[in-house]
Amino acid sequence: MADRAPDPNDGPSITDKEMATMRTVIRKVSVILLGLMIVGVFVFWFGWVHAPTPEQVCQHKIQLVHETVGEDQTDGAEALVGQLEANCVIAANRKIQLRGKLVWAEYAKCVTAATTLADAERC
Repeated sequence: MADRAPDPNDGPSITDKEMATMRTVIRKVSVILLGLMIVGVFVFWFGWVHAPTPEQVCQHKIQLVHETVGEDQTDGAEALVGQLEANCVIAANRKIQLRGKLVWAEYAKCVTAATTLADAERC
């Protein structure tokens, strides 16, 4: 039986020290990959998904109305502000539910970056 040919499926034998080294390397690579994934999630969240709240967006719109209105248009502006205060947050929450957080984030960032009411309405 000693003259038996070596089995091609038998790999080289791995010592316990080599096995421990491989486990250590695999753990380090796994920890690095997990860390990169966590960093990626935070970058994605704060870069694209994190957006101003509906209250902040509505408050900015109200501020733009006050800045845009002329002295002869105060009655219409007050009516528009009253309408915004009553319906804006509800409409914004509905928009988040229907279109999703990514679409809301893009819209909210556009509105809060707008310097005029016309720019905000184009968003």
